[in-house]
This record gives sequence, structure tokens and C-alpha cells, in this order.
Amino acid sequence: RIIEHKHFTKAVAAKTIVSREYPLSWQEGIEPFYPINDAANAAVYAKYEEAANERPDVIFGGRLGTYRYLDMDKVIEQALNAAADELRV
Repeated sequence: RIIEHKHFTKAVAAKTIVSREYPLSWQEGIEPFYPINDAANAAVYAKYEEAANERPDVIFGGRLGTYRYLDMDKVIEQALNAAADELRV
């Protein structure tokens, strides 16, 4: 994933900062990254989801709450939908 940061703030600038992120499997001694969307991590998430269902007082969402890599537009959409659902009570 490539991020050009000025687009998040709508900044107008002659220069910009670009970040590049690459998914990696976790290894001892390296910075942990987001989980790779594969069958093994889907199985891990299923266990988290089962435990999360026992906590109706907590809203789980985003990259950490769903244990998968998501683009930020999807994370924001999830958050807005979760807030709308919660406020409809």
C-alpha cells in the first residue's frame, strides 16, 4: 500500500511525503504488521469473533477488531455504520 499523506489533510504543498507498507508474516524480532488475509488468519479471527460475541458491551471494529488488513476507507465505513447501529437503539 502506498500512502501520500497530504491527501489526508487536503494540504497544498510543493512537496509531499509518501509511505509504503508491505504485508509480512510475523517473525520474532521484527515489527508486527497487519494480518495477511488468508485461511489461517480467518480461523484465528473466528476464535476472536466467538469471544467478542460474549461482550455485547464492546464494539469491535477496524483492523485490530476484525483481525484483518483493511483499507482505511473500509475502516471508516465500518466505524460510521457501527455508530449508526449503536445510535438507533
